[in-house]
Amino acid sequence: MKPQAFHVGAVPTQAVAEPGWLRVDGIAKRFGRFTALDRIDLAVRRGEFLCLLGPSGCGKTTLLRILAGLEPQDAGTLWLDGRDIGRLPPAARHYGIVFQSYALFPNLDVAANIGYGLRTDRAARARRVQELLDLVGLAGVAARYPAQLSGGQQQRVALARALATSPSLLLLDEPLSALDAQVREHLRRELRSLQRKLGVTTVMVTHDQEEALALADTIAVMNQGRIEQVGTPEQVYRQPASRFVADFVGRANWLPVQRDTQGAFQLGGVRIACADTIAPGLSSATLFCRPEDVRVQPHWAPGANTLMASVDRVDFMGGVRRATLSLCAAREVEILADVSPNDAGFDALVPGQRVPVTLQAERLRLFENASP
Repeated sequence: MKPQAFHVGAVPTQAVAEPGWLRVDGIAKRFGRFTALDRIDLAVRRGEFLCLLGPSGCGKTTLLRILAGLEPQDAGTLWLDGRDIGRLPPAARHYGIVFQSYALFPNLDVAANIGYGLRTDRAARARRVQELLDLVGLAGVAARYPAQLSGGQQQRVALARALATSPSLLLLDEPLSALDAQVREHLRRELRSLQRKLGVTTVMVTHDQEEALALADTIAVMNQGRIEQVGTPEQVYRQPASRFVADFVGRANWLPVQRDTQGAFQLGGVRIACADTIAPGLSSATLFCRPEDVRVQPHWAPGANTLMASVDRVDFMGGVRRATLSLCAAREVEILADVSPNDAGFDALVPGQRVPVTLQAERLRLFENASP
């Protein structure tokens, strides 16, 4: 069977009035009764690195396959540089793609794998292959076969092959997930540096929040076939638009609060100052904060959002200690606090010790409780 070529030619010329270099308008996809994508809208700037982030089954890989033309959409349109590509075959969409398994041809050496999609003469192809090997840091392995390479080297070859035709768009389907943690972190930095150097618009699928936060200019968090939030990594992490985003991206404290007779929220009998607001008619809500936004104090001092807590457990996390605390006034309420050696309360983290903790008002978010 002839190997599949992943890179390709020109895009037809049908203008679209709407802005957005790569635009996904109302894309829907069903598999039988299962809705994989529910009217997805997304716009990507030229040169942007976008991560589609979400759990397994959320629709992110289906969306990538539709972008690649490997899966037809049931509804909606795709625009690339002002041209409708929504019904074009893969060979007419001008993209490069790296799969989770790399999909290298085992019977071809590295040079032949990288140059497979090039339609040039032998000398020009050899020059382009060498240029790409230098670009991805693999000079000297052109004559090797995939089985003779490490996982990290195979990933680089797959990336070089995807870039061989200078595509308009680079699609990455969990490209680092098969690698061990140290290699993955190293290649993550290299991939980001290479993408910035080339300026190629990139859409990557990942379920790894750390990967998305480190790589992306923009993150689209997906859940059950829908996009829950689109924003910069900092926006998604610091200003989650929904409970799902807040819980899926990073660690979170979820603390039950109730309104008192004056309309203020209380936690463990202490009034909580919070810049966020919710509907005034709600008597209870859930307070959200990150573990790094919980300040452990060395000594008690009255202040806003300060409560006494008992240290139940302390885990060493490398650069920080993660303390599991329970409120003295409400032992069922558990709080995680990430404390660095430079923080004043670091030495107070001893299991069984009582410590004051302060919740930073500007970092707190309120979420309405789900209806029963």
